[in-house]
Amino acid sequence: MHIIDFYKKEKTTSGIDILVMACTSGLSNGSLLAIITFAAKAVSRDSEGGSFRYLILFIISLLSFIMGKRYALKHATIVIEGLIKKVRTRITNKIRQSELLFFENIEKSHIYTRINQDTNFISQSALLIINSCQSALILVFCLFYIAWLSKLAFFITVGAIIAAVIIYLMYRKEVNHLLQGITDKETELFESLTHIVDGFKELKVNRRKSDHVFTHFKDISDSTEKIKVKAGIAFITDFVYSQTFFYILIAILVFLLPIFVDTYSEVIIKLVMAVLFIIGPVEMVVGVIPVLARANVAVGNLYKLEELLDKEGGIIPQTEQAPFQPIESFREIRIDKVTFNYKDKDEKVLFHLGPIDLSIKSGEIVFLVGGNGCGKSTLLKLLSGLYYPSSGALYLDDDVLSKPIYPSYRELFSLIFADFHIFDRLYGFGEVDTKKVNDLIKLMELDKKTQYVDGKFTETNLSTGQRKRLALIAAFLEDKPIYMFDEVAADQDPEFRAYFYNELLLDLKKRGKTVIAATHDDKYFHVADRVLKMEYGKIQSI
Repeated sequence: MHIIDFYKKEKTTSGIDILVMACTSGLSNGSLLAIITFAAKAVSRDSEGGSFRYLILFIISLLSFIMGKRYALKHATIVIEGLIKKVRTRITNKIRQSELLFFENIEKSHIYTRINQDTNFISQSALLIINSCQSALILVFCLFYIAWLSKLAFFITVGAIIAAVIIYLMYRKEVNHLLQGITDKETELFESLTHIVDGFKELKVNRRKSDHVFTHFKDISDSTEKIKVKAGIAFITDFVYSQTFFYILIAILVFLLPIFVDTYSEVIIKLVMAVLFIIGPVEMVVGVIPVLARANVAVGNLYKLEELLDKEGGIIPQTEQAPFQPIESFREIRIDKVTFNYKDKDEKVLFHLGPIDLSIKSGEIVFLVGGNGCGKSTLLKLLSGLYYPSSGALYLDDDVLSKPIYPSYRELFSLIFADFHIFDRLYGFGEVDTKKVNDLIKLMELDKKTQYVDGKFTETNLSTGQRKRLALIAAFLEDKPIYMFDEVAADQDPEFRAYFYNELLLDLKKRGKTVIAATHDDKYFHVADRVLKMEYGKIQSI
């Protein structure tokens, strides 16, 4: 996939106006060479009227160049940023629509790198590409001017440029390979840095682990440096090569052609001036090739991510989606002979859950107990519709849930899992009663830590137990029929733990809510209507 294909696929405007103004700017810039040349000739003849005429033409061409270039670059920026926003938004939308199991297995660093780094590079390269297109027009104009001065010089210049481009393209595949390698290494470097940032506490108390992780990071940094240096040297070689090419071309025009062409001496100064004039445009065109190659890699990475989301993300096509109508009540949720398998990349089963038969009545408090790794969290994800069963069926009242109905079914739940996330704002609530939120903050004994001001929490950098209480506030405000908690009380002090079980859960039950909670607190089992014990992926007792 190339950046031109990117524009063709995503464009919402033809871009003809940008092309016209870029051409106008390029031709105006090229015409400056002819105007300067003729003006210099007029001055040498002491023609004051002629030089004034060329001054007027020079000003007109310069203004045309400035206006055309500004218009082209300004509107190209607007267009390219619009395209990037479109793709970035579309891919992000597909990420949020993908299934949890897929999302849990994808490397998060790939998402960050593609949506942030690759889109930024496409944005930065756009103006360089537009400039190079204008430079190409200047080059064409100058070549016509050289042809007008001397056909032999024209053929030599064109032949030299073609030979230089062919030699450059011979190394292009290797350069592209290096650019892809840089992208992969930077992603790997980001992953390693994430281990240092997210595992800071663990590394702080284990010097050997810390040194090992840092050594691994340093090794990746070293290999990233090597491949970047290799790519940089390739670019430098290209730059020096282009410089050398022009000096050789000038040497041919100045030293060799006068030997074979008697009349050549009359135009030699004009030819040298023309060649010097095209050095900048050619360097711009040649210099943009690695930028274009890197932009092509970035475009390819974006579409690879989108292709992965389309292929493996489990996104339900728009045509197959049922009309979204949030389900607001139920009598019973039942799972019938449900199994679920965690698999590795080779489809080898790593963990098997089930078969499980279970029903949850509206208004019940149900506790799930069992050791770590017994399948409690997996069962919660199946019950809440975040996972699809490998076999068996999930029933809502008397109806089997099909995949198109799952999005509506999930609206029954308010969830707090062990790996929960705290949002800085109460997204999705519409108008929020600030006083009610702050009253809940006080109820959760968080009023000395945070407040709800101007539509957001003033502080979310709290302890794990405090963050869980903040998550409880958002859950209570959602007012969903079913509350699902995964070890929410595990990090609380004894007083709040007792308050959570004896008052908060019972208050939810009084309001007709259903509570499904994974817990180890056997001291509070009496609060539940039923306690389900799990072992080895199965419900062993009730």
